[in-house]
Amino acid sequence: MSKEDDRGQFDFSRRKLLGSVATLGAAGALGGAGTMAFFSDSEDFANNTLTAGELDLKVDWEEHYSDWSEDEDDGLNGSTLDIQMSDPGSSDYTPLPDPQNPLIWVANGDLGQFMDNTSIEAYPDVNDDGVQDPFGETTDGVDVGDICVDGADTPEALDSDFRTEGSRGEPLINLMDVKPGDFGELTLSFHLCNNPGYVWLTGAPVSAAENGHTEPEAKDDQEEGPADEEATGQAVLDSDVELLDEIQTTWWYDDGDNVLDPGGTVEGQSADVMIVFDRSGSMTNQANKFQNAKDGAKALVDALGPNANVGLVSFANTATVDEPLGTAGSTVKSTIDGLSASGSTNINDAIQDAASQLSGGSGDEKYMVLLSNGGANVGGDPRPAANSFKSNPDSTLIGIAYGTGANESLIEDLSSPPKNNNGSVDAGDANAFFGSISTIQDVFDDIGAIIAAPGEEVIFRGSLRDSLDALSSGNGIPLDGDLETSFDEIDGAEDADARECFVASNDYYIGFAWYLPVDHANEIQGDSVSFDLGFYTEQCRHNDGIANMPNS
Repeated sequence: MSKEDDRGQFDFSRRKLLGSVATLGAAGALGGAGTMAFFSDSEDFANNTLTAGELDLKVDWEEHYSDWSEDEDDGLNGSTLDIQMSDPGSSDYTPLPDPQNPLIWVANGDLGQFMDNTSIEAYPDVNDDGVQDPFGETTDGVDVGDICVDGADTPEALDSDFRTEGSRGEPLINLMDVKPGDFGELTLSFHLCNNPGYVWLTGAPVSAAENGHTEPEAKDDQEEGPADEEATGQAVLDSDVELLDEIQTTWWYDDGDNVLDPGGTVEGQSADVMIVFDRSGSMTNQANKFQNAKDGAKALVDALGPNANVGLVSFANTATVDEPLGTAGSTVKSTIDGLSASGSTNINDAIQDAASQLSGGSGDEKYMVLLSNGGANVGGDPRPAANSFKSNPDSTLIGIAYGTGANESLIEDLSSPPKNNNGSVDAGDANAFFGSISTIQDVFDDIGAIIAAPGEEVIFRGSLRDSLDALSSGNGIPLDGDLETSFDEIDGAEDADARECFVASNDYYIGFAWYLPVDHANEIQGDSVSFDLGFYTEQCRHNDGIANMPNS
């Protein structure tokens, strides 16, 4: 990325749009705003036209709120969703609203319905069901429109017919009776139309107030401020309004599902991985077939990283533990290189040997990655052994049906249901992959991403007071258009080499979760907080990433 200092070559204006104020509190609400910047000009010459490019930022969103009401666990056909109030100790559940600080755990299979049940408003929402409708498609016979034409970018958008009826004209988050244990989530999607740009997440405190003291609040030992305390603007951050400190917030780069995904292995945890590799004679019946599979398996070892313990089982007429779990990755790769192929396909013994290795491992998650070129023609049916391994909630079997002779239905039966909502698994009912000679390395790369996935990147965790401080300091929080780089959004410099522009016409998502822990009550009664949220963008070309924001 080129960062130049000649931004003065262009004369362009910047505007803040979609401005709104809202509140959050026991007798208040919480809300946000978006901003936009653009430049546009045209110069006409005889028989020629020179038109300057445009930089246009559009926003849409979906918002959720959980207050533990009875309708939140309503399933289809009168069923009840599987929602746990304490940690079930299984990756079959998704912790909400933040994996590091969960209040509830929702079974992965029920997560989609739970999100629909708690979705309270969206833009666009042409059928007014509270769930966001995708731009460019048709919902209930209504054309949802085009994001670069109909996306929100002015204050009037908050009162648009595209927004859920009942929320029109209100702040993005508008909650009037927040109680301990309540939580909410807002995913803002932004789109740069026409040209790439740098983007900042911005915000400003507007007001905070005690709104008097109830009798329980006045008696609470944690109550600090006077009953009539009220602050506006930046003075909000210096006020004693307890709600600012008790509300906790998390900002992250979302993938569009409105859920903070912890990834294949939770931060600070490790994985045990046994590669189960077919070395039967049919692995050599086509040119490069055996070697390409070896190269893919070695790439998987590299992708797993230092937090994974790796081992190798190979199989033909019988199975062999070639490298026990915990062997150095370089040794595992050398052993893979030295495998030779002949004989039949004994998948059953291979699964049992790999499961035995994994049962003695120290990792928090256990993965068996099985590649087979054919069916199980010796050693018996491998399904019981696979089912026994998968019955452990920490264990996942990922299968690869390799080449034209592979038994795809068998691999599907052996593989585990998806555990992580990361979108990397084929759109079936199992962690089953189908690889050809030319694509097998890509398949192993995808599996490596599932196991070693760091999850969606968190931008900020902290109290609402700290969150507003970060959003209103300097130019706000500079966002990074390439999550593969190591840019620090909070402490990094705006013009750091690791920070990249956002590509035009792509969809980007920022998730914002807030929650009020259950151990806070009386001291926040009656408190309210108002603040603005927004985005700001500047052209990428000829800029160095340092914002040149207008005064208003």
